[in-house]
Amino acid sequence: MSESAEQRRYLLDVMQRTGWSQTELAARARLDPSTLSRFLLGQREGRAMRASSIRKIEQVSGLGFEGGQPLPAAAQTPAEGLSEPDALPLDVPARSHLEAIIAALSQRGRNVDPWSLRGRALENAGYRPGDILLVALGETALAGDVVCAQVYDWPSGKAETVFRIFQPPYLLAASSDPTLMRPMVLDGETVEIKGVVINSIRDRGGHQ
Repeated sequence: MSESAEQRRYLLDVMQRTGWSQTELAARARLDPSTLSRFLLGQREGRAMRASSIRKIEQVSGLGFEGGQPLPAAAQTPAEGLSEPDALPLDVPARSHLEAIIAALSQRGRNVDPWSLRGRALENAGYRPGDILLVALGETALAGDVVCAQVYDWPSGKAETVFRIFQPPYLLAASSDPTLMRPMVLDGETVEIKGVVINSIRDRGGHQ
C-alpha cells in the first residue's frame, strides 16, 4: 500500500473513531479544509500529506498513525526537555515561498518536514535559533550530516526531538554550552534518527 493510501485509511479511521467530520477534523488540527477534502477524495493521487500535518492530526485525535493505536499521554502534548525545546514543527502558510520549496523537493521523491530551530546545540556549526531546517524524513544519514533525531525516555513515556551532528555511532552537539555536549549513542532504541537536514533558511531578521 502506498504512503498516501495508508494516510487516507488513517484519516478515515480517525473520523470514524472520533465522530468528527472532515471540516471538524481540519479545524481541530488547524489544516486547510479544502486540502484535506481533496486528499480524501483522491484528487492529490500519489502525493502524500506532509508529516507535520499527520502529526497535528495525531496530537488532536490522540491516535497514532502507526496502527491507529492511542498515543501515550506525553506524546499528545509537546514533551518537556531542556530549558527550551530544541526545535518546533513549523506550520507552513499556504501559497508561501516555503511551501513552494517543500513542494519542489517533494517532487523529487523526498518527504520533507520543516522545523524551526529553538535550541543552541548547533550554534558552532552555523545554525542559529530561528533558522528553518528542512528535514528529509527517512533519508540515510552520512557521517557529518546534521540530523533530526528522537530521544525516548521509555520509563516516563516521554520523547524529545533533537538536532545534532551524526558521527557514527554518536550524535554530537556543536555548542559553547557545556550542558549540551554529552554525546548521544545511536542505539536505535532510545536514540533514533528520523531524518537528515538537507537545507536551512534564515530570514534576515529571523535569528535570536
